[in-house]
Amino acid sequence: MKNKFLPIAIVLISFASVAYASFASTLTINGTGTATGNWDVRIISITATGQVGATDQVAPSFTTTSATFNVGLGYPGATSSYQVAIKNQGNINAKLSTITDLTTLNAAAPAYLTYSITGVAVNDTLAPNATATATVTVVWAASATTNPSGASKAATINFNYIQN
Repeated sequence: MKNKFLPIAIVLISFASVAYASFASTLTINGTGTATGNWDVRIISITATGQVGATDQVAPSFTTTSATFNVGLGYPGATSSYQVAIKNQGNINAKLSTITDLTTLNAAAPAYLTYSITGVAVNDTLAPNATATATVTVVWAASATTNPSGASKAATINFNYIQN
């Protein structure tokens, strides 16, 4: 019986090898993927919304993602506010990753003039064709008693967006 088992095993193994070889083949998949997008997030306007005892030293200006202000205030308690319109003119969702930290700016002389930003916050999203409005306000502290003849402080505020 041992003599018959070995030749049968050899024949079965040979048959299995031939069968495997006849069905085995290399599968090659080729393809092309194309991603298109248009990134265009930008400041489109700055509008003065309220000035009490204030005059602009230089009209506010802007580049793609930064706004520059140089506001003159006439007396303690004076304020000036601006709406900064930021539009996603591209077709990719955007997220506000950083806004200029005003801590250092507000601590600089004259410290009684301070800037604040409302209306937008880090991680806010901006869909294609949507507009976000940030309100930038500069205030001469009502409690300040120095320099009663007027004061000014310039600021550049950056709104940095990334893909969401």
